[in-house]
Amino acid sequence: MKLTPRKHYLLMIVLLLIYSLVMIYALAYPPNPNRIIETWLLMLLLQRFFPSIWRWLMWLSAIIILLYHPTATLYGRPSFGIVASLLSTTASEASEYIGAIPWHTYLATILLAAIPLFIVRFNRQAAAPSWRFYWSIPLVLILMVMTVQTARKGYTTGGFALRAQPVEFLADAYLQPRAYFAELAKMKQDLAKPDSWQISGSHQIYRNYVLIIGESVRADYMHLYGFKYTDTPFLDKHANIVMDNMLSAGPNTPISLLHGLTLNHGTSINIQDNVITLAKKAGLDTAWLSNQGALGQYDTSISSIAHQANHMTFLKTTGYDFGKPSFDDQLIAPLQKILNHPLPSNQPRLIVLHIMGSHPNPCDRLPQPAHHYVDNNNSNCYIDTIRQTDNLLSQIYTALQHSSQPFSMLYFSDHGLSHDKNSYEKNSIVRSESILRHNDHFYQNYHVPLVIISSDLTGQLRNKAQRSGLELLDGIAQWLGISTSQLPYSEKFFSKLNSSQLQVLDFYQRLQPVNKLQNDPLPANLL
Repeated sequence: MKLTPRKHYLLMIVLLLIYSLVMIYALAYPPNPNRIIETWLLMLLLQRFFPSIWRWLMWLSAIIILLYHPTATLYGRPSFGIVASLLSTTASEASEYIGAIPWHTYLATILLAAIPLFIVRFNRQAAAPSWRFYWSIPLVLILMVMTVQTARKGYTTGGFALRAQPVEFLADAYLQPRAYFAELAKMKQDLAKPDSWQISGSHQIYRNYVLIIGESVRADYMHLYGFKYTDTPFLDKHANIVMDNMLSAGPNTPISLLHGLTLNHGTSINIQDNVITLAKKAGLDTAWLSNQGALGQYDTSISSIAHQANHMTFLKTTGYDFGKPSFDDQLIAPLQKILNHPLPSNQPRLIVLHIMGSHPNPCDRLPQPAHHYVDNNNSNCYIDTIRQTDNLLSQIYTALQHSSQPFSMLYFSDHGLSHDKNSYEKNSIVRSESILRHNDHFYQNYHVPLVIISSDLTGQLRNKAQRSGLELLDGIAQWLGISTSQLPYSEKFFSKLNSSQLQVLDFYQRLQPVNKLQNDPLPANLL
């Protein structure tokens, strides 16, 4: 049946509404009424008065969906956190990311990208009825009012002022990397400046302090924290101080460690005032040993801190690891080398080990297949990566014992993960109950282990005080025996008092109260 021009145009209006919903969904933007209406009205106006621009944007929309929808399904709309993670990752991790995308996501990507192309083709079949220009004035006014309301919130909190797709996506794709590189440039300037630490006291009772930065471990998957499987036999026996309610500063590595290892407390970052410069200012020798990628001296926020250490080793010496995996236990050899390095008799040292731990995809962190715990290979691998990290801590402990010098180890994880329900395992078409991924909506994305093991301590003390990773450097300073008025929470960190304002950062580095986070419990078969 041939449609009249009027019916054809009415159907076009409906199709453009569908387009607005498809674009918002495909690019993982929140589907709030403003965003839906603005996208719809903008496309109506362009289609009627600027058809060439409209067709160009519709084709561009299809290309954007093809390129970005797989990423959107995993990590959401473009954000500072995604940019930081993208530019801080290695080539092998990028390969893992591509492999982690299930086949149905690729199929959905093709189908979604076809929708704007179908609308363009449908538009060619009949001319639109006449529409006088002054009829568009109310639509333009609505767009202007919505845009002004958004602009009042500011870019960092409200997003790009015009929330119409694909304009908003293009703005984010430009502004978010620009914000990241602007911050990176500021970091370079800051690192060229001297630190501002003012040390009021420094007394180390141990010769060797070893700080182990874990990766992607949520506490409730550890036997030490009540998990049903015995995946932490070393920590169960040797952990002397256990923080039961430690929360990471952020939901991913760049945000969490940048805010956890520098002087900031959730506000502006003074990157020159970090854990390494603090230790050096107090007279400690420093070393940084990493199984994370290093993209260059100042290419990532974490490696910029690492490069200030007296000694530095990266197992991944460039930012790209072409199919040659490195495992965390390969850090033991450089650790032993540092321990054998002679120091003045009265000088202690801080050694930082930054490991890959349980980073997604966990199966790629294991040199052998995982044990079978449940009918979910992703969960099996995740449990075994925790067991592997526990074994690594045992090896570090043994190396320190062989040094015949007093020592203390502090292990924590940079962030946790949450379950992505009804997803697919890597390289599999079999549906899984859940895959563990980064997120910033759940308490378990932030609930992480923090444990101290010292050569002169016996027994185990469990501290149930709630503590935010925004105060992590305060706790490290107390552990190192360093006093400064710039870290006011250092004396309280290991106390039994809860933090007065328990907050964490989301992917946009906005503070959010912990009591507003949702719950992501363990799957029933792991309880």
